[in-house]
Amino acid sequence: MAVNAKHPEYSKNLTKWQLMRDALAGEVAKEKYVPKLSDQEAEEYSAYVGRAEFYNATARTQVALTGLLFAKPPKVELPEALKTIGENISLDDDSLEALAKNIADECLSVGRCGVLVDLPSVEKSDYSKLEAERLNLRAYATLYKAENIINWKTTKINGSNVTSLVVLAETYAEPTQDEFVDNIKTRYRVLDLHEGYYRQRVFSETKAGNFEVVSEIYPSANGQKLGYLPFTFFNVNDLKTAVEKPPLLDLAKINISHFRSEVDLEHGTHFTALPTPYVTGYQGESSEKLKIGSTAVWVINDPSAKVGFLEFSGAGLSTLENRIAVKEKRMSILGARLLLDEKKTAEATETLQMRKSGENAVLTSVASTISEGIVSFLKDIAFFENIAGENLIYEINTDYNLTMIEPQLLAQIIAGIQSGDIPNEVLYDALLKGELMPKTIQSYEDYQAKLEQAAPQVTPSDEAI
Repeated sequence: MAVNAKHPEYSKNLTKWQLMRDALAGEVAKEKYVPKLSDQEAEEYSAYVGRAEFYNATARTQVALTGLLFAKPPKVELPEALKTIGENISLDDDSLEALAKNIADECLSVGRCGVLVDLPSVEKSDYSKLEAERLNLRAYATLYKAENIINWKTTKINGSNVTSLVVLAETYAEPTQDEFVDNIKTRYRVLDLHEGYYRQRVFSETKAGNFEVVSEIYPSANGQKLGYLPFTFFNVNDLKTAVEKPPLLDLAKINISHFRSEVDLEHGTHFTALPTPYVTGYQGESSEKLKIGSTAVWVINDPSAKVGFLEFSGAGLSTLENRIAVKEKRMSILGARLLLDEKKTAEATETLQMRKSGENAVLTSVASTISEGIVSFLKDIAFFENIAGENLIYEINTDYNLTMIEPQLLAQIIAGIQSGDIPNEVLYDALLKGELMPKTIQSYEDYQAKLEQAAPQVTPSDEAI
């Protein structure tokens, strides 16, 4: 098999990931989501889908959930050397906090991503400590989207399943003779265990269409090679290699179905909303045009002629309107369930207030998984940089304290945020009453600033192929 071979789970889930990307970006006016009507030409189809607005409940929900994750600053206890590295953890001026927010964004979007701890391509030992620090010759973290993690394997070692292979697809720009134009190409970074040690190879495609190794190294620290791959998988519930369902997938599917209904409703309204004039029993001249308005008079000599307006009647459009309302309600419920345990939504409010909010909720699971994964790759950085890696703490907030909010009210707030009818200030007020807001957030302006900061700030270096 070639190095660009895809894992079966990758191929199985790629369509779901693309659906999530399209829904979050609002790029759903496509035939795969809204099929053409019978005999519809391309221009007609463009007008058909162009009349409707996409009610992007998926993206609005994701922004609100990410805001909750980082409403309280993470609990961080790291050695000073790691804190310094965390100020520019990717060597692209991206902080550890920015990377954490982008990981959260990927986990909420497609339910999966990965972080590789890598070393510079030059030998650090050839430089003094001051020179190495000045040139940033140190370990760093790189985020890979789910679409770029194309293959992986696990091997049973000492009774445990250990990741023994990861293949990462990367795009890079190759200069041409034209200084303003680059060729965008794909290469494959292969991480594996070779004779018990971590090996990293880079494959590039030749002009003949084959793949050749252009780089092969065995990364080490202080002369010590690694017996594992410094690559951390991030999923919704754990750090394993298995692919999990995107947490917002059900919401995105209903969101797209909602758009299809909106398209049909706008299409029907376009042709039926305005009354259409008609006349029978009048031939007129072939070139004659009948005009309508207070300044126009029709003189018809035939007493049997009829004049009137054709107007739409029936339940067709109202049925579409009812379906749209049902789908909007479902979307608000799905958004709320990401915060509340499903069992609790059926319990009385008094019972809810006696139990800890967020237990088994998706958002809590995402927060815990990200926290665990960040500690994992920080330990890899600590190893490469000869820093004490014991007792590292990075904990994202999991105390959303939503038990004081009735599930029905929470669903209404989420629905309002999704539609844009309710500002985030309402959710802020609800969280404030639940005593969630940290002391560092003294006003809604502070909260809004946190939400803006929670937006993805790190762009993964490799685009999906």
